[in-house]
Amino acid sequence: MSSSSIRIVVLPDAGAENPFQYEMVNFLRQNQMEVIIGKKHALGSTYQALKQHKPTFLYYDWVHSFIIGKSLGWSFLKSLIFVVEILIAKNIYKVKIVHTLHNLQNHAGIWLGLERKIYGFFLRQCNHIRVYSEEVKRQAISKFGLKEQRVSVIQDVPYHYYYPNVVDKQTSRKKLGIEEDKFVYLFFGELKPYKGINDLLTAHGELEESKNCLIIAGKSYDTQYWEQLTAKAKDNTTIQWFHRFIEKEEVQFFFNAADVVVLPFKRIDHSGSIDLAMSFSKPIVTLRTNATERLLGHQLPLLFDNHRYSLKNCLQIARESDLKAIGRRNFEIADTTNYQDLVKLFKR
Repeated sequence: MSSSSIRIVVLPDAGAENPFQYEMVNFLRQNQMEVIIGKKHALGSTYQALKQHKPTFLYYDWVHSFIIGKSLGWSFLKSLIFVVEILIAKNIYKVKIVHTLHNLQNHAGIWLGLERKIYGFFLRQCNHIRVYSEEVKRQAISKFGLKEQRVSVIQDVPYHYYYPNVVDKQTSRKKLGIEEDKFVYLFFGELKPYKGINDLLTAHGELEESKNCLIIAGKSYDTQYWEQLTAKAKDNTTIQWFHRFIEKEEVQFFFNAADVVVLPFKRIDHSGSIDLAMSFSKPIVTLRTNATERLLGHQLPLLFDNHRYSLKNCLQIARESDLKAIGRRNFEIADTTNYQDLVKLFKR
């Protein structure tokens, strides 16, 4: 089958501002594949895509939104409809299914029993599954009973192909109103409980160095959670909040103003935020897992596990590290990924 005869429908639509999905779609189109972004409906997104576009492949990013609802009853109904749609796709439309497994379970940790059954069913229907690390590949095969030959480790198109990066540190700090002599920690991304921002506020508040500055750039769409964060940090003048969606052209100012990026996740299988920080040549303080140890093995002292290295310890260690050397290595890793193998998912 030639590339020009391949029609791919991507679900769900992550929005034009999502660089992960945007870059992947753009890359596949450059390889002469027809790629359509499917519309997300409350129910029936897959069936609508099948009926309207008659694709060769259905490609799914995050499927938890098709399975998980606010109540168990709603989740059961969504899951039932999703299962029927997948069976129709495979058995009536004869469509091949490709999926990127971002996380082994939903971030909220709800309805995990139902999710495991439905997600496992979906994964076993996939022709190809793409993951980001050998560790997650091993876990997915074991947890869901998958065939090893259907699971491939393939990285994202590096984010430096998407985000502008033409301003220096001095210009960036002036833009954001940050003094040049500050040591700047950056949290960047949507504010959600699983990302450990409360823990970051606690750890940063315990640091004794008066020249520290913490930037938190991103928006919370949960009013109660946002109020909890601001209440916790209200007396800390070393924190600067940029509580809004950060536009594409602005992203470079935040990363170039920072000395180190802090992503204090409570649980993680893969993070686009880590990839983004690496594309901006930044050292990263984040959770120690088997996957992050392999990816960031050259900066192990910056990976916390709340035992040998706490988050606070890692924030302190960062001040004493060769951040430029770590940042250069992170960029080299981001720039040499195997993202070109993405096309193989739609040809084999």
